Amino acid sequence: MNAASSRPNARQRRGRHLKALRRGCEDILTALDVGDPPDVFALCAQVGRSRGRSVRTAPVDLRDSGVYGLWIATHEADFVLYEARTSRLHQEHIVAHELAHILCDHHGGGDLDDATIGTLFPHLEPSTVRGMLGRCGYLAAEEQEAEVMASMLLTRVRRRPAEASWPVPAEAAQTLARIENVVGPDVQGERP
Repeated sequence: MNAASSRPNARQRRGRHLKALRRGCEDILTALDVGDPPDVFALCAQVGRSRGRSVRTAPVDLRDSGVYGLWIATHEADFVLYEARTSRLHQEHIVAHELAHILCDHHGGGDLDDATIGTLFPHLEPSTVRGMLGRCGYLAAEEQEAEVMASMLLTRVRRRPAEASWPVPAEAAQTLARIENVVGPDVQGERP
């Protein structure tokens, strides 16, 4: 066997890197005293109590901002804003991802542009928002760590089955009513 073949290839290096990331995330989770929360929102409350610093969540219309979630750290608390107009499952992932940034103590390295700040905070000056955020925009390594941690956080919460119902836009309500009249309102994956 020559020296070149004994060196780890890119796939092996990536595997080792991900394993190390998971171990680091497991260490952080082991240090937390959060029990078995019913969902990611309860997990945020438990993490807040465990850290002695509340983690508050709020749905916000972020469609035009280019982001799905945002963590704002103030002197008193951490605020996790997440996209209001998406599925519950996506919202839970967004919140878990932002909570992961909190737990991994990420602080980012970039800036939001003025247009994005104007969309998110239309009544505040961009310089005020930047000062309030203190960080935004993460390094690729921090994003990867946040994704690994978010996945691990979501496995800690008791998974509920997906909701069988959801809000229907007004323009689709009539069409849905006609379909329900034909097939019935309570079809649960039955096949003819």
